[in-house]
Amino acid sequence: MNNLTSTIISEFNNNHFKEIYALADSSFKANVAESDILSLLNSAATLGKIKKYELAIAEDGNHTYRLYFDNKSLFLDISLAFDSTSFSRFGLRPYKLPPVLGRTDFLHENPIKTNLDSTIQKAAKDYMENKNVAGLSIGVFTNNEMYIYNFGETQKGNGTLPTENTIYEIGSVTKVFTGILLANAVVEGKVKLDDDIRKYLPGIYPNLEYQGRPVTLVQLSNHTSGLPFTVKLPDTKEDAFSPFVNFNDDMLFKILNSVKLDTVPGVQKNYSNLGTAILGQILAKIYGQSYEQLLTTYILKPYGMKQTKIILSKKEKRKMSTGYDMEGKETKYWYNKLAESAGGIHSTVSDMLLFVKKQMSDVDNATNFSHQPTFGDKQEGVGLNWDIYTTKKGYLRLAHDGGTDGF
Repeated sequence: MNNLTSTIISEFNNNHFKEIYALADSSFKANVAESDILSLLNSAATLGKIKKYELAIAEDGNHTYRLYFDNKSLFLDISLAFDSTSFSRFGLRPYKLPPVLGRTDFLHENPIKTNLDSTIQKAAKDYMENKNVAGLSIGVFTNNEMYIYNFGETQKGNGTLPTENTIYEIGSVTKVFTGILLANAVVEGKVKLDDDIRKYLPGIYPNLEYQGRPVTLVQLSNHTSGLPFTVKLPDTKEDAFSPFVNFNDDMLFKILNSVKLDTVPGVQKNYSNLGTAILGQILAKIYGQSYEQLLTTYILKPYGMKQTKIILSKKEKRKMSTGYDMEGKETKYWYNKLAESAGGIHSTVSDMLLFVKKQMSDVDNATNFSHQPTFGDKQEGVGLNWDIYTTKKGYLRLAHDGGTDGF
């Protein structure tokens, strides 16, 4: 273990993030802004203190360490500079356990009669080879037809194949629903995209601007607000998105007062769970309804999505697939009120196909509006929470992925 790494770990655990940046060599500092590293470290700090760390890979001055937090791990990638007392490369990324391969047989009902069947079967086989996963549902919408494929089990060892009605956590795919709700508020004339968010928040927040430029609604949706990825509660230092947090309006006030912007809003994209979470809170206040009520009124009922919910009943929880983390350990049902609009939706493959169909055909004004670039352009940009990209063959792609601890 080199002294530089030990110093970085110590400084991190003492929240001395500027001191970590100071350990970079001149070439690193010339290419990477201090604010970028501080943002990265602040996001990692929401996981708590580093409990222990171990060297995973060492090659020619390049080192990768596994950092252990309370419930998660991260990879730290660093390259030592010539003098070995500074670094020329620094990065943090999610820890991914190598898949435990070996499963060759798993439940499915795929008839494997068409090219689509064969393509799906190959993709599912590659995924299901990992013994740490339990099951998989795949939905395809093409030529105005829906196809559903299910594989594995709803819980390891129970012998029950998932169905079109099995419920999953969809994580950050929730954000595109929030983008459509914002688009609807614009279409209805309740807000403008470039409205200062403080117009809709109780209290005074001089910190929610930088060099006279305020954070706006659209910036919460396209991730250019300058807000951090996530945040700790000022009082308890607990992750605000933890399922153990009983969120309330007073917490929102304290969180918003604790935020410090270090860049002009609207200039740079930095993915922010906090931004979309605040957007959901604002939309709920504007309409005088809960976020789930807005979802139901403007998306779920019009789309016919009868099995999609934020909060599940006991009966609905019994229809949920069991989640497993990357090490194959079972995870628990997850809920956090602040995170509802950023990653709180539960849904089924059949309902999500209805959602996809609506995006591709019979598009209403709000849905179409959410697909338009608000940062960048159609070659590569962001709509209202939609990632936008034009392929080399000229196809327009709208996308968003998502995941939780178990899904």
